[in-house]
Amino acid sequence: MLWLVLAVAVPAAAAGAPPLPSAIVPSRAIGPFHLGMTPQQFEVARRIAPCGGTVQAAFEQRRVVRLETNCGGAYRTETRITVGMDPSRMLRIFGTPDRIASSYTGSTRGEWLQYLRFGIAFRVVYADMGYGLIQAIAVFPGTAPWEAPADNVSPEGPPEPPPGLN
Repeated sequence: MLWLVLAVAVPAAAAGAPPLPSAIVPSRAIGPFHLGMTPQQFEVARRIAPCGGTVQAAFEQRRVVRLETNCGGAYRTETRITVGMDPSRMLRIFGTPDRIASSYTGSTRGEWLQYLRFGIAFRVVYADMGYGLIQAIAVFPGTAPWEAPADNVSPEGPPEPPPGLN
């Protein structure tokens, strides 16, 4: 009898449930950090969140308008993309970025791959040998309503990277 109750309750809760505390939700949140928070709410979340000190916020009119994390493993998208991965899965799921912005730190070449319509960006840094690694993930208000892209990961491997990712 208990099994039947759990089997019925889990899908019902999942349908309207808030995102997991570790979820990166484009146009919305990184874990317990949400767009629209006040500075005080952000500081409370920072004290209790995993890797709280590695989540940065930009504020306008005393509200969070952009969040960014470089903490690998603590936060991930619903399609299992996290800091520390190579960008192939991100490219398969999200496709060609709307904008690519160069982002150098010292001698390390990096690029922000921005999906403006989804409200998410990935900073990819490149090793001397040419391969990339997701170094940070940011969320901000998107230009279109958020819908999770299809997880169209195929066994054939990633598509060719867009121009500028070489």
